[in-house]
Amino acid sequence: MKRNSGLIASVLIFIIAALLVLPNVHATPIYDITNVEVNDIDITGSTFDVERDQDLDIEVTIAEISNITNAFVDNVRIEAEIIGYEFGPISDITPVFSVEAGVTYKKTLRLHIPDDIDSSKVYTLRIRASDPIEEVEKTYSLNVDEQRHALNIFDVIISPSKVQAGKPFFGKVRVENLGEKEENDIKVVMSIPQLGISESGFIPELVTQEQEESEDFFEQQSSDEIEFILRVPEDAPSGDYTVQVDVTYNRGNSKLSQTRKIAVEALPQPAAVETVINPESTMKTATAGSEIVYRIMVANLGTDKGVYSIQLDGTQWADAHVEPGFLTVMPDSTGEFTVFVTPLASAEARTYNFNARVMLGTEVVSDVILQTKVEKMAEPSASPATFKTILAIIFAVLVVVLIVLGIVIAVRKTAEAEEETPGTAEGQTYYYSPKK
Repeated sequence: MKRNSGLIASVLIFIIAALLVLPNVHATPIYDITNVEVNDIDITGSTFDVERDQDLDIEVTIAEISNITNAFVDNVRIEAEIIGYEFGPISDITPVFSVEAGVTYKKTLRLHIPDDIDSSKVYTLRIRASDPIEEVEKTYSLNVDEQRHALNIFDVIISPSKVQAGKPFFGKVRVENLGEKEENDIKVVMSIPQLGISESGFIPELVTQEQEESEDFFEQQSSDEIEFILRVPEDAPSGDYTVQVDVTYNRGNSKLSQTRKIAVEALPQPAAVETVINPESTMKTATAGSEIVYRIMVANLGTDKGVYSIQLDGTQWADAHVEPGFLTVMPDSTGEFTVFVTPLASAEARTYNFNARVMLGTEVVSDVILQTKVEKMAEPSASPATFKTILAIIFAVLVVVLIVLGIVIAVRKTAEAEEETPGTAEGQTYYYSPKK
C-alpha cells in the first residue's frame, strides 16, 4: 500500500510540473507580425520606394494569436534587415521583451540606406520576430533610387600630416556623383578657419554613374579630383588644426563638408646662420619629351660655409634631376642649383606641382613649390626655315637640269655644223705646176 502511495505521489508531482511548464512550451509561435510600417506608411502587399542615404523608421506590430490561456513567451526580439548590400549588413534589432496573451506590441527599428548602394534595384526587407524556441518571418520589397542631386566627398588627402609654420602643405579632394542628375560648376574650398587661410577651385562637370556607363559619355566621368596648395602662416603657433573641405553644387543650393586634422609646428627661434632661397621662376610650360630648366639661387648670409642639396618630391610624371648634387656656398656668397624637368610622354596635359626641398646638411632650409604646365604636343608643321631649305634644293636641282640641257644642246649643234661644212674628198690627187 505504501509502495502504491509513493507511485501515485510521483505521478502527481510530474503532472503538476508539466502543467507549470506548459505555458512556455509551444509547438508553433503564439504571436505573429500583424503590420509593418516604414516612415508611417503601411508597406504590406506593395513595393516601397526609398532613396540612397535615407533613414528608415520601421514600426513592427506583433500580437498574440494562440488560444492558450495565460500564454507567455519571454526573450522575444524583432530584427529588421535589408538583404543584398555588397559591403556589409544593413540591420537593426530590438532589446528582448516578453509577449503575453491578449496584448499587442509595437516596436520601432531604424535602418540607414547607404549612399553607395546599387540603385534602380529592388531589395528584400526581412522582418523577423523570434524567441529561443520559435520564430516568425515576413519579407517586403524596397525599391532603391538615386537622390535627384547627390554628390559625395569620396576622399580627402592631406600631405604632410605635420607641417612647420610658414611652409606649404598639399591637399587633394575626390568628389563623386551619386545622384540622378549631371552636375556642373562644382565649387570646392579647402580651408583652415582658425588660421584664416583657404583655397578654392572648380570641377567643371560630373556625369551620373548611369551616364558614365553609356557609350555616349565614354570620355566623361562621374568622379574627379582637385588639388590645393595652402601655406601655413609663419606666426602660427604649434597645435592641431581642422582642415575643412566644403563642396557647393546644384547652383549653390546643395552643400556638403568633410574635415581632416593637421599638426602645425611653430617656427624655431632665428638661427645664427641665415640662408636666402630665391627661385628664378616657379612656373613654366613644357610639352611631353621637352626639357625645361628651373634655377634656384642660394645665398649664404652666415659666417660659415654651407653645403646645400635639393630633394625633389612629386615628380613621378617626369624625368627630373638636380645639378650639382651638392653646392658649397661660402659666407656672404651665392650659388645656384639647376633643376632639369622633362615631362614623360604619358603625362596628361595639365598643371603639375612638385616640391624642391633645399637642405643644409640634414636640415630643411626651404620648400620651394614649383609648377609645370604640360601642354599637348603640337602637330608637326614646316617652319619658314624648313620651307626656305626646300626651295633652295628645288632651285639647285633646276639649275643643274638647265646646265645639263645647255650642254646637250651645244653638243648637238656642234655635231650638225660639222656635217654641213664641206671637207676633202677621199682619194683625190693634187698636183703642183710652177709658173714659167
